[in-house]
Amino acid sequence: MNITKDKLSFIEESGLIMETFGLTRMAGRVFGYLMVCDQDAVSFDDIRDTLSASKGSISATMKLLVNTHFIEAVSLPGDRKTYYRISRNRPGDLIRSRFRLFDVFGELLDRAENLKSRDDDTGAWLRETAAFYRWIQSPIEDAIRNWEQNADTIRQARKTGSDAEPDG
Repeated sequence: MNITKDKLSFIEESGLIMETFGLTRMAGRVFGYLMVCDQDAVSFDDIRDTLSASKGSISATMKLLVNTHFIEAVSLPGDRKTYYRISRNRPGDLIRSRFRLFDVFGELLDRAENLKSRDDDTGAWLRETAAFYRWIQSPIEDAIRNWEQNADTIRQARKTGSDAEPDG
């Protein structure tokens, strides 16, 4: 696949940026490639060839990106291959899918505190962090609803440089 120098640079930058979010550099590179490729969906082999990566590396990366809902696997009529594209999920749905993880993490922290024999700085951190992860879901959900109700207005305000955004 023929890809421009600017796109290759973007793909590598995506890898570095996604690494700061806790994903692998390869996950960022694949995500970057899917963002800038000019095809609706790309095959596993095309991704592997374009990024000059091993089959194992791409396979693990595709599973990671599908499980995190950044990308999705699709099939094309009459073709047995699996193709991949940027997820069609709404931005808010990506975050909502993480709320269950917030609950699980809060429960883990609660259990850790209950297992401790003494109340110390770690116990205080466990209590505060568990409470925060439970609390943060409500303001995030409010922001998502605000976005979903006002997305067109917000996008237009950002495009024109206006500060006129709905308060929610």
